[in-house]
Amino acid sequence: MTISQAPQKKQSIQLYNRFSGHMEVEQVYGRRWMDLFYGTPWGRWLTGHWLCRPAISRLYGSLQQHPRSRRKIPGFMEQYRIDLSEAIVPQGGFESFNDFFIRKLKPGARPVEADPLHLAAPADSRLQAVELVNDTHIAVKGMQWRLSQLLGTAALDAQFGQGICLCFRLAPCDYHRFGYAADGIQGPVHTCNGPLHSVNPLALRHKEDILATNYRQWCLVRSAHFGTLIQVEVGAMMVGSIVQCQPHGGYCHKGAEKGYFQFGGSTVLLILEPSRIRVDTDILKYSRQGIETRVRYGEAVGIATPSSL
Repeated sequence: MTISQAPQKKQSIQLYNRFSGHMEVEQVYGRRWMDLFYGTPWGRWLTGHWLCRPAISRLYGSLQQHPRSRRKIPGFMEQYRIDLSEAIVPQGGFESFNDFFIRKLKPGARPVEADPLHLAAPADSRLQAVELVNDTHIAVKGMQWRLSQLLGTAALDAQFGQGICLCFRLAPCDYHRFGYAADGIQGPVHTCNGPLHSVNPLALRHKEDILATNYRQWCLVRSAHFGTLIQVEVGAMMVGSIVQCQPHGGYCHKGAEKGYFQFGGSTVLLILEPSRIRVDTDILKYSRQGIETRVRYGEAVGIATPSSL
């Protein structure tokens, strides 16, 4: 893809808020830096050669664990209107900004859809549903890549060809623990090494293969009502690490915590076999327009099809 060398007009990110029923514009964390590092030729060069290196993100992540970093918490909460009343706050407050970032929520703060036939959102996020076209091509935000490129193996191409990919993008202001979308048995977690670019749509417009080449982890989840799912956690720029609760696999329950991202925006992908799910109408409507829908951890995003039961 050829990128113009001329300064580009600032672009906004349109979202559908299914809670209010209205469209809204996302407030991008670090917008001026995003425009600088991905919107200018020299910024893209700097990002591609240096800033995307995992060592840089680990260093930045370690700074967010220093006690002095907690001074950022009040301003961050005010800017993004974060409701701390739903969180478990340690006595004496959070020890660092990262402790605040990976905060746990109080029981019941994210009700989980009880019906086993409904697939639950694994994270507070912005969701877009896309079909796997031409067998195993995944097209998100104008970019295309193969399932084999994402997973580092072509062994699952035949099984998931013509399936569907649910892309849950977490912004830095979101709750950054992620869970299981359905009851089942989780397989071992596989790791694919790679750089750490931003997963924000502003960055995706300039680098098409970010989700398929960033550092990522994936596993299979075998469920009763949705067949086998692939769950992928994609790291992003300034994400210190991805922490898995069951790296070797085991039984899993819908809504239970699977792991968490340390500081930074990130993405969870769920890939389902063909004809296994009917995605909710509002999500499909806006996905076909290239617009993400805001969802919350545990809420229903689709239902198992009769043919999968």
